Amino acid sequence: MGDKMKIGIGVGSYQRWGNERYKKINQHGFSCVDFNMMDTKHFPYDDSIIQTQEKLDFEKRLADESNIQIYQVHGPWHWPPNDSTQELRDAKLEHIKRSLWATSVLGCKKWVLHPIMPCGISEKGTEEQKITFDVNFSFMDKVLEIAKPYDITVCLENMPMRDFSLATPYEILDFVKIINDQHFKICLDTGHVATFPELSVTSVIRDLGNEIHAFHLHDSFPDRDLHLLPYFGRIDWSDFSAALKEINYTGGLCLETAPPHNLPTDIYEELCIALAKIVDHMVGN
Repeated sequence: MGDKMKIGIGVGSYQRWGNERYKKINQHGFSCVDFNMMDTKHFPYDDSIIQTQEKLDFEKRLADESNIQIYQVHGPWHWPPNDSTQELRDAKLEHIKRSLWATSVLGCKKWVLHPIMPCGISEKGTEEQKITFDVNFSFMDKVLEIAKPYDITVCLENMPMRDFSLATPYEILDFVKIINDQHFKICLDTGHVATFPELSVTSVIRDLGNEIHAFHLHDSFPDRDLHLLPYFGRIDWSDFSAALKEINYTGGLCLETAPPHNLPTDIYEELCIALAKIVDHMVGN
C-alpha cells in the first residue's frame, strides 16, 4: 500500500494521561486520532468563544508536539434522537456551527455526522420515510453551507438501526450521490455494518470505493452494536487490507473502541499498545 497508513484511536480513550495523552498515543503506535464532540453539554460547547479558542489551541499544540494528526472530528449526537421538531433541529444546527468552527481551529478537515432522525429509528417502509429524506436533504444543505468555507468534508456515517431508512452503507451511498458535493462523503463504521448479517464489511468497502473518506473501526455481531475490539466479532479482517488497497484508500483509520476503562492503568496501557499492533497488522503496515 506504499506509505504506512495512519492508524488512530479516540483521544477520549487517553484522558487518564492528562496533558501527556498525545505523547502516549504516539508511544503506543498510533499516528492520528478521532476527536469526539458529540456531547453538547461539554467542550467545545460550554464556554465562551475566546476561552474555547484557547483550549482548542492548547489541544492542537499538544497533538502537534507529539506528531499526532487530528484526522477526524465527531459532530453532535444525542441518544435517544431529538430531531423531531424544527426548533430542535435549529438548536442542533447551532451546535454544529460551533463544532465545525472548532474543527477548523484544530486544523482538521474531516467531520463525521449521523443522519437526522426526525421520525425516530423505525420509519423504513412507512410514509414517514419521505419525511426523513426531505429533512435530511434540507439539513445537510445547511450543514454544507457552514462546512465548505472551512474546506471541511462532512462524512455521513452509516448506522446500526435495521428499521431506519438511512442506516445501511448503501442507503448512505445513495443519499451522498443525490447530494453530489465534493465536501459530502462517507464515514464507514465497520461495527455498524457488522450488525446487518447480510452485509460484508469488505464487500461494502469495495462497493463504496472512493466515497469513503473516514472510518470508525470496531467489531460486532448481528443485531447488536457492541464496539468490540477487532477480531472479537464477525468481521473478516483478513480481507480488510486487500479491500482498502483495491479502492486506493490512503486516509486515516480510527478505532471507535478501546480497552475497558476500569482496568488499572498499567494493564490498560499494555492493551492499548497491543491494539495498535493489531490494527497495524490488520491493514498490512
